[in-house]
Amino acid sequence: MKAAVLHGTQEIVYEDIERTEPAAGEVVVKVHYTGVCGSDVPRVLQGRVHFFPLVLGHEFSGRIVAVGDGVSSDLVGRRVAGVPLQPCMECEDCLEGDYSLCGHYGFVGSRSQGSMAEYVTLPEKNVVFLGDDVPDLDGAFFEPAAVAIHGIELAHFKEEATAAVVGCGTIGILCAQALSGYGASNVVATVRSAPKAAAARAAGVTKLADTLEEDWLDQVLALNDGRRFDYVFDTAGTPETILDSFELAANKARVMFIGTPSRDVAFTAKQWETINRKELTVGGSWMSYSKPWPGVEWDIVNRFFNQGIMRVVPEMLDTVYNLSDTSDAFERYAKRDVEGKILIDSWEEH
Repeated sequence: MKAAVLHGTQEIVYEDIERTEPAAGEVVVKVHYTGVCGSDVPRVLQGRVHFFPLVLGHEFSGRIVAVGDGVSSDLVGRRVAGVPLQPCMECEDCLEGDYSLCGHYGFVGSRSQGSMAEYVTLPEKNVVFLGDDVPDLDGAFFEPAAVAIHGIELAHFKEEATAAVVGCGTIGILCAQALSGYGASNVVATVRSAPKAAAARAAGVTKLADTLEEDWLDQVLALNDGRRFDYVFDTAGTPETILDSFELAANKARVMFIGTPSRDVAFTAKQWETINRKELTVGGSWMSYSKPWPGVEWDIVNRFFNQGIMRVVPEMLDTVYNLSDTSDAFERYAKRDVEGKILIDSWEEH
């Protein structure tokens, strides 16, 4: 089969590799779309991988074309989204259902071969089935959507509460969409670029404020009747958005950090005191799993996409590249000129 194989730092080769046949309990998925995740970028540009050669890709959709022993042949032909985590199911965290915290896990596209290929082989339990009305392209967004839902679930979001979403990348937009499905009375998002603002609006996130503007806080509060928010979800993980999140939080608010920081964050004593004075509940969110496996997050994502609460619009996409052009996609990241999600299409050259 053809695959985009990472052989070294910034060295992706489009080549033939052997397709892994399914073992007992496994399925083979003919991959359609794979989303490039932010975590893939340092793997390519900085060589931050567990091993070479490696096929990247963990946000994907496709169709089951073969099954191993113990898996019903009726699944052949079913459209699926990939569930990349492979927890040990034996450690204390796994036995509690906290699969995201497993210290002995496998992961498609980083600790095993991923979906930037024509086919990927993985356990049957690592796929979820797409509804008839959910396009394959949307299925490639199930994993980041589940990341957003995991943060909302951990925050114990209450219906009719107000929410601020800090950052409007892919996960930020999906988080804002999902909050409407949770019954939020008001959702306001912050953004730092015109293309992201346009994507958010097209996706139905209409209450936006630009944090690069001097009066950004006044803008945000004006969109919430002059009040701060019951829940704040930081989906960007930058030093600026982390500090903004505490500023946006109301007294007794819950602040959930979904975005992963890539730079150090420094607090002044006064900024840290805000957490005390407001008696905030601050939490972190990691990946997207809970019991029963793979978690309520994936059930909610499936339901919200089927209902149209969560959806992908063209403005959320940067470019769809053919599998053979995967190297070109990552050159765009090296040049820092990417706005929106890049997808890899493994089905056909076009």
